[in-house]
Amino acid sequence: MNWQSRVLVTLVGGIPWMAASGCGAQNTTAARLAGEIDRAERMMQQPSSQNDGAAWWKLGMLYQDAARFGDAERCYVRATALLQLGDPALRANALDSMGTMYVEMGENAKAEPLEKQALALREAGGDSIGEGRSWMHLAMLSLGEQDSSSAVRYAQMAVERLEPSKAHGAGAASPEERMTALIDLALARCAHDGCRGAIEPLKRAHRLATENPDASGFTTGYTEFLLGYAEWKSGHGDQAGRLMKSGIVGIEGQLGWGHPTYISVMTQYESYLEQAGEFTEASAVRTKLSRAEAAQHLKHQVASGTNATIPPSASH
Repeated sequence: MNWQSRVLVTLVGGIPWMAASGCGAQNTTAARLAGEIDRAERMMQQPSSQNDGAAWWKLGMLYQDAARFGDAERCYVRATALLQLGDPALRANALDSMGTMYVEMGENAKAEPLEKQALALREAGGDSIGEGRSWMHLAMLSLGEQDSSSAVRYAQMAVERLEPSKAHGAGAASPEERMTALIDLALARCAHDGCRGAIEPLKRAHRLATENPDASGFTTGYTEFLLGYAEWKSGHGDQAGRLMKSGIVGIEGQLGWGHPTYISVMTQYESYLEQAGEFTEASAVRTKLSRAEAAQHLKHQVASGTNATIPPSASH
């Protein structure tokens, strides 16, 4: 899988489901997210919550945001079963979230039918905003399958449905939803015929992020990083380094070192520095990246119950 596809996949755990759900867990720091998960887990132990499909869905999103995919899957399975006879719009949201989780895990064969079910429910309900979300995620799915042509088409359909002048149904699209659709379109174009065509939608997305007072550091940082990447790949290296470095600051402050998205962007920033001849800074980034990867490895070991000690490079 090329890097554009990988970054788009890691984005699934962030802005797209955040926009679809309205919960916004990606606006939290890693520590706050852990606290939210703990509170939600305790709530789910109450008898009144055991058959609440919406509550299981929301807990699944928190697990997904923390990259705890096994726990997220368990919650989504329970949620979609409980919502079978409930509100079609809510069931569509749960199916959609579960689909994005599978895309993030690289299990596209499991994701596609879920995303198509969600789209069908939203089309039947006349929900153009929901349709836009579904087209965004189907674009991600197509890009993960190396079908960049379909990804561009689906992402453009998402942007069109989420435009303020065209959206109808359950309210207007939020700035985060519009921004996410623009990012998806940019990355699809980048994979399809080069990143020059990605710069315009990324500039629009970055403007939305900076003009939105509720935007998180992650949201602004991620769009800034992607704009820097597109500038780099389009031959504008002088602007690229500043944008990528500034974007990483926002991403790191929100996600912490062990998150897959952080590792992905740091890997690309190291490649940029190497190509630009900034070898001293590239070495520093490589050291930091090794610590981040060690932290992620340790997290997986702890989650699986394996006895582990923190490697010296990850203990500072």
